[in-house]
Amino acid sequence: MSWYGTRHKSLLAMVLVLGFLASLPFWLKSTSEDRQHLTERTAARQLVARNVGVLDLLPEERATLQRMLQPDRHTSETDYEQLVWIKDLSHTIRPWVADDREAEVIARWVYHYSRRFNLSPELILAVIAVESRFDHFAVSNVGAVGLMQVMPFWKEKLGSKDDNLLNIETNIRYGCAILRHYLDRYHSLERALAAYNGSLGRKKYPAKVLKAMRRFKAESKTTTG
Repeated sequence: MSWYGTRHKSLLAMVLVLGFLASLPFWLKSTSEDRQHLTERTAARQLVARNVGVLDLLPEERATLQRMLQPDRHTSETDYEQLVWIKDLSHTIRPWVADDREAEVIARWVYHYSRRFNLSPELILAVIAVESRFDHFAVSNVGAVGLMQVMPFWKEKLGSKDDNLLNIETNIRYGCAILRHYLDRYHSLERALAAYNGSLGRKKYPAKVLKAMRRFKAESKTTTG
């Protein structure tokens, strides 16, 4: 790389850092919805998300979320009900996933974490469909990773830095824990979905997920019927 290119990138990085530092006092004093809108409107969205994405957590929320992000030490043995659910879920997502084995793995962990975090399996499938279209290698232009498009700062600040968000089980665990966190905070599915997406106060993303969830529920009824 040339000296000019190195200098140009250094100056750009400095401008971004200065912009972030200048906006930090306003960020800390703002409401949750103001913070979400700030990340949507400014060019510093990535910088804000990576550095202050978990600053607004209350101590008890932080402790609870840290526990939820941990993997299960003991997974229950597969029972008949679970086998039926996994088969049905695999069939439901088969049009999205080319490989039968991968579809089964996704279905197994969707079922498992829907039980652990008291979430509808169809809700989890809908988030995955909207976020990544079931591509577990997906990486967005803002750095969100995997099936449920989890931002890496969650593992760096609250989980384990060694966790691989491209891993199907890990990604679904993180995504479901984060969604459960927002549901517990806002007591509203629409607001929880908007917060998950970084668009609190807006309705476009929740509407897309809820539409996909209704479609998955309809397909599940057709399969089980």
